[in-house]
Amino acid sequence: MQRVLIVEDSKVVQQVLRHLASLYLEVEIDFAWSLKESREYLSKHQYTLALVDLTLPDAMDGEVVQHTLRQNVPTVVLTSKIDEYSRQQMLELGVVDYVIKDNRDSYLYAVKLVSRLLRNQGCKALVADDSMISRAVMRQMLEKQLFTVLEAQDGEQALHMLKEDYEIKLLLTDYAMPTMDGFELVKAIRNNRGRDELAIIGLSGAGSHGLSAKFIKFGANDFLAKPFMNEEFHCRIMQTMEQLNLIAEIKEYAHRDYLTGLYNRRFFCQQAEKLFKAKPEQYILALLDLDLFKSINDQYGHEGGDSVLTQVADLLKSVFNHCMVARIGGEEFAVVLPGNDMQVAERAMNDFRNRLAKTQFDINGEILFSTVSIGLAFCNHGSLSQIMRAADKALYQAKAQQRNRVVVYS
Repeated sequence: MQRVLIVEDSKVVQQVLRHLASLYLEVEIDFAWSLKESREYLSKHQYTLALVDLTLPDAMDGEVVQHTLRQNVPTVVLTSKIDEYSRQQMLELGVVDYVIKDNRDSYLYAVKLVSRLLRNQGCKALVADDSMISRAVMRQMLEKQLFTVLEAQDGEQALHMLKEDYEIKLLLTDYAMPTMDGFELVKAIRNNRGRDELAIIGLSGAGSHGLSAKFIKFGANDFLAKPFMNEEFHCRIMQTMEQLNLIAEIKEYAHRDYLTGLYNRRFFCQQAEKLFKAKPEQYILALLDLDLFKSINDQYGHEGGDSVLTQVADLLKSVFNHCMVARIGGEEFAVVLPGNDMQVAERAMNDFRNRLAKTQFDINGEILFSTVSIGLAFCNHGSLSQIMRAADKALYQAKAQQRNRVVVYS
C-alpha cells in the first residue's frame, strides 16, 4: 500500500497541504512538524514518497532531506528560495524534484506532482540507447520518479520488447543507434501502438537541424536534446505521462455510462463484436431487465429509479467482476460470461437473480425490493445483432412467464 510523509513546520502551509492532499491523494498520509517527528514516523512505516520542507526549526540545513533519502524514500523538496549552490546540493543528494513555495499555486503543484509520481509506481519505462552510460543515467533518473525501468541497446531489441510487453507505457529512444535508429523505431512502433497507448520521447546529442521536428513527425510525443538538465528531463517526463493519463481518462469517460459507471452500449457493442468474432464458442451473453421498473419511477420519481439502477449496477460489478458488464438501455443490462457451459451460466444467473430479489434497496430511507428477468444465449449465432436478438427473445419469454426467472434461448 502506498504511503506518503509530508513534513512542514508552518501551521498555515500544513493546513493548505492537508486540504489539497485530501482532494488529490487517495493514499495513507502522515504529517510531521519537525525532523524529530519525521524520524519517529520513518521508524514505524515504509513510505513510497516524501514531500518535505528544506528548513525546519530543528533542521536548518536540510537534514530532514538527507534523512529521508538515507531511508531510501524518494523525496520532493519544498523550499522558500533557491540559489545555484542549493540547487546543485539537492540534485547531488538525489531528490526527485524541488518546488519553490512562493504562492498557493506552488502547493497545488507540489501535491499534484506527488499524485503524478504515485501513479508512476509500477508503470514500465523503456530506455533505448546504445550508450551504457546514457542508459544508466536515465535509468537512475526514471527510478527516482518511481518507474520500473527496462533497457534496450538498440532499436531492434526495443521493438521486440515493446511487442512482447504491452505494459510498457513510456519509451525514451536515442536517434543514433545501430541496426535500427530512433526514427525507424518510432515509425515501426506507431504501426501498432498509438500516441494514446505509448508515450515516446526522442533523444539525441547530434546537432542536426530539424531533428526534434522529424522525431515528432514520425510519431514521438516529445523530444529532448542531450545533454539535458535534471529539471528539464523531469518536467518533460511528467508532462508527457500526464497527457497520456488524461487521454486514457477521457477515453474511459467516453466508454462509461454516466449514471452507473458501467460500460455504455456503444463501447459494449464494439468490444463484444471483437470477442464474438475471435472466439464465439467461448462466450455466453446474458441480457437482464429489471421487472416492473416503471412502477418504481412512478412511485419514487426518477431520482429513486436512478438510485435503484446504481445499486443494481454495484451488485453486478461485485458479482461479475471477471466479466464485461454494461448498461445497454434504461433498466437493461448485459453481461458477457466466459465459457461455453450453459448450465454453469444459468446457475450463475439464477444465483444473481435470487440475490437481487433479497436485496433491500434504500431510497431516501425507504426500503423496497425488486426482481430481474434474464435471457441467455450462446455467442455462436452469427453477428452481434443476431446474438443479442437471441438473448432478447429469451428475455421476453422470461417476462412472459411471470418474470423473475432465467430463460435460455433455443
